[in-house]
Amino acid sequence: MRPIKLKITGFGPYAGVTEIDFNKLGNGGLYLITGDTGAGKTTIFDAITYALYGNPSGNNREVSMFRSQYADPSTPTEVELLFSYYGKEYLVRRNPEYERANKRGEGTTRQRAGAEFIAPGAAPITVIKEVDQAIRDVIGIDRNQFCQIAMIAQGDFLKLLLAPTRERMEIFRHIFKTELYANLQERLKREAGSLGDECQTIRNSIAQYIRGITCEKEEEDYPKVEEAWQGKLVMEDTLALLERLIEKDNKKEEELEEEKSRKQKELDRIKAELIKAEELLLAKKELERKELLLQKLQEEEKNCENRCRELKEKEPLSKEYTEKAAGIQASLPDYDELDSRKKLLRDNQLL
Repeated sequence: MRPIKLKITGFGPYAGVTEIDFNKLGNGGLYLITGDTGAGKTTIFDAITYALYGNPSGNNREVSMFRSQYADPSTPTEVELLFSYYGKEYLVRRNPEYERANKRGEGTTRQRAGAEFIAPGAAPITVIKEVDQAIRDVIGIDRNQFCQIAMIAQGDFLKLLLAPTRERMEIFRHIFKTELYANLQERLKREAGSLGDECQTIRNSIAQYIRGITCEKEEEDYPKVEEAWQGKLVMEDTLALLERLIEKDNKKEEELEEEKSRKQKELDRIKAELIKAEELLLAKKELERKELLLQKLQEEEKNCENRCRELKEKEPLSKEYTEKAAGIQASLPDYDELDSRKKLLRDNQLL
């Protein structure tokens, strides 16, 4: 910020209208205000600071003290400052609250505090709070920072040098417009922290999977697996170890699949033999049942023959015995079939 023109009216020791044209001092950007004690040097500082921020440059003066006691009752108390910032000119005008003469009649009335700010190409701002905010938006620093860096009065520069590091960083950040880089740095710091947390989570997950690697103690890779469990193995070697173990597991899996196929064939053969054995067992049981039946029928046949002989000897065969003999004679082929099956069963048992 470079002041161009300062107009002081009824302000402090300046009872009338006083104008200071800073353009006459050149464009060096650094001005030295000197003079005897009480000459009004501090009032100039106060006027500039008041125009911008609505407060004096020092902490031992009040705004209510700005009304000049030497001013005519009809003379207003106000400060007007024309300044430039990055090639643009701005005008700000303020007045404190004070007692002024009535415009009509006798007596005085209370003049309310007021402010006006005019920026290039914008409508005037006349609300005090909005003027304060507009000034801060343009210059980028508050009153305390302004007094420390732009207007050094009576050793105040020492306050800047002795200010805490964080406060000085904040001041210089506003001066050199490095807030953008500070914000970027902070955002990158947050992102780096977030990515760091994600990386740590991934590392923990990888470590958990690595601890899940299994290997027989007899295998040659077991010592490397132990190193991986303990985190002593670099990632490249760990990946190479996993590839070897996976290759071995794949080979074992192929061998087991072949063995499984062989066992399945053997199981199928045994199942077929069991089915055949079950059929033979059923045939054997059926044979034993029919042998018992044959034996019983043979006994009955023998009894019938004996009875027939007895009857023949005694008297002619009755019709009943004739029919029974015919039935037995008709069942003889069944006995022949039973003999054939019995022979077949014996042949299968000999196999």
